[in-house]
Amino acid sequence: LSIFLAPKSIIEDIQANFSRTWWTGKDRGRFWTMTPWKTLCKPKAMGGLGIRNVRLFNLALLGRQVWRLINNTDTLCFKVLSSKYFPDGNIFNAKNVDKASFTWTSIATAAETLKDGFGWQVGNGERINIWDDNW
Repeated sequence: LSIFLAPKSIIEDIQANFSRTWWTGKDRGRFWTMTPWKTLCKPKAMGGLGIRNVRLFNLALLGRQVWRLINNTDTLCFKVLSSKYFPDGNIFNAKNVDKASFTWTSIATAAETLKDGFGWQVGNGERINIWDDNW
């Protein structure tokens, strides 16, 4: 889950197994839910049990990879991915490539999700693109 974006069907299966195990203590058989799963996934302070939403957890782990690519530019992973997908060194300005690897597609999805929440310091202004950057 930390380097690949799990397909929706896999995430639903994982959530179903969590739910089934929570309610019955077994991974098979019928069960009756007394509280909706969405309620159990809420934080404890909001009346839930703090069980993690697998889809959001998957995106968070991929976001961690994005953060590593932003901050650790001397790693082999950064050098390999940047040479093919974002030659200017900015993961948010990645170019579209035919037949991109599944790993890169997953990381790019997380980068797009995180892009709106990121802020940056102007500094000397060399890396500012007034036409493409969010203001």
